[in-house]
Amino acid sequence: MKKVLVIGASGLVGSRFVELAGNRFEITPVDQKMLDITDASAVDKYFQENKFDAAVNFAAFTDVSGAEKETGSEDGMAWKLNVLAPEHVAKAASENGVFLIHISTDFVFEGLENSKGPFDKDGPLPGKPDNLCWYGWTKLLGEKSVRENCKNFAIVRIGYPFRSHFEGKVDFARKIIELYDAGTLYPLFADQIITPIFIDDLTEPLSKIIEAETPGNYHIVSSDTVTYYDFGNYLLEKVRGVKDAPQRASVIEFMKTPGRNKRAIWGGLKTEKTQKTLGLKFRTWREMVDEFVGQLNS
Repeated sequence: MKKVLVIGASGLVGSRFVELAGNRFEITPVDQKMLDITDASAVDKYFQENKFDAAVNFAAFTDVSGAEKETGSEDGMAWKLNVLAPEHVAKAASENGVFLIHISTDFVFEGLENSKGPFDKDGPLPGKPDNLCWYGWTKLLGEKSVRENCKNFAIVRIGYPFRSHFEGKVDFARKIIELYDAGTLYPLFADQIITPIFIDDLTEPLSKIIEAETPGNYHIVSSDTVTYYDFGNYLLEKVRGVKDAPQRASVIEFMKTPGRNKRAIWGGLKTEKTQKTLGLKFRTWREMVDEFVGQLNS
């Protein structure tokens, strides 16, 4: 049984992987209280004193609006967690012969008129931050940190993660339900393309990557794309039995207002190559929502 360090193990995504993969690996879960990955010396010491076959880094600053307030700052937590910390982990993993899986995001792609998704796992990445939000740019630089400082690694990109039960953070799917129940659901973008991921569906692909120690880029999301509006509409029909509950909005019109967070319009990630490499068939977003709703109801 492989010894696996899971960094960010108390978060929305990492904690579920620990729950579901616990009988497959000998997992050591750590969070920021147990290991400060923004401290290079602490990371180096931890890897030297504890032996692992692989490490999965789920830790990140994921508050997109909060990150935007730190734009341009290398002293903010977005920079420290998303750029510097991956460098520290990558160096320590490389020096101690640990296979590293770094969790990244679809926000590293622009998704605008001249760079439309869904995006290939080995497709070109932006060379400057002009059309990315600060969160996306710091995550992109984090990927760069891993590539430059680790010998044996995989980068796994996900997007719009959701799960049925987690007290620490409300994901975008449960947020839609909460707002609908409160009568405060805002209009949903009918022209924004996404590829969400039901977090349970991460376990098998990640486990296969860990077991085979297969390097490279991977996209683990739904096998098909959806608009934010269609996702919310289908979700509310399944969970509340209502049809056409959300109002429609346009992300293109939304983005015309000065000061709005930059975001991909034509986004999403292609998964065909990842599915072929891993020998898996990913579920559609509707199948993921059905499973999500089933768990909510149980």
